Amino acid sequence: MDNFVFQTGDLSAEFNRVVLQQTRSAREQLQSLTSTQLEGIHEARKCFKRLRACYRLLKSADKVTFRQGNQFFRDLSAKLSVLRDTEVMSETLLSLRADNHGLVDTAVFDQLEGQLALQQPETITEAMTQSQLVSDQLGQFLRRYKQAEQPTLDANVLLRALVKSYAVARRSWKQARYSGDDDDCHYWRKCAKYYWYQLRLISVLCPPPKKQLNSLERLCSLLGDYHDLAVLKVQLTRVATAEQPLQTVIAQRQRQLFREADDLAESLFKRRANHYDVWLTKRWHRIIP
Repeated sequence: MDNFVFQTGDLSAEFNRVVLQQTRSAREQLQSLTSTQLEGIHEARKCFKRLRACYRLLKSADKVTFRQGNQFFRDLSAKLSVLRDTEVMSETLLSLRADNHGLVDTAVFDQLEGQLALQQPETITEAMTQSQLVSDQLGQFLRRYKQAEQPTLDANVLLRALVKSYAVARRSWKQARYSGDDDDCHYWRKCAKYYWYQLRLISVLCPPPKKQLNSLERLCSLLGDYHDLAVLKVQLTRVATAEQPLQTVIAQRQRQLFREADDLAESLFKRRANHYDVWLTKRWHRIIP
């Protein structure tokens, strides 16, 4: 069974089990790294996103614990971002090259890929150093967590948090649709991802409609691809000769991704927040008396 799921109705115990399990998993991933096997960094950062989604459940009832946990795992994730940014640009370039169809001179791709390759050794060295530091901090966190008073969570707090996550994701979608700004789209992606993770947490106790969960996962993937292109755009501004041709292709791809994401959002966020609150509460109490 997926460990990132509340498996019993004792929500406090499940919250604490998931926090410990995800923290241990992140640490194990970082301890398994080698200079040629760095996938553990990406897996650790996924754990940090899940942990932040967990701590966001506490926001309305225990703001101090929420802030401490959310900030701690946010900062750890940022320390590991350098490798992710470099690899995202490489993967995105490969994808654009494959779908190029002669729109951009292949020399442009060669130039950018060569530039990223030159950065790779330094990036790997920094990633390994930061990973060791983060692993040590996770060990310290685990010791503190076991000795401290454990956070508590009940159904009312959980449901309020889910409604809030839905409302924020819905609002961020509206803002991104209005502005078309990359930063707004990135914020929408983060909000949607936290909401998706939180729905996964209750997927055994109170299963969301399968179509809803699948569509939300697809939405996060589309917005992730959109953001990867935005990261690449920043890199292109440093390479004047490569910028203009690829910027046009990137803009076209981003528009396509946004249209697909917007279509999904129309069904995912069709309810107003107060209507969603009523629907979710009734569903919860019908399944969990």
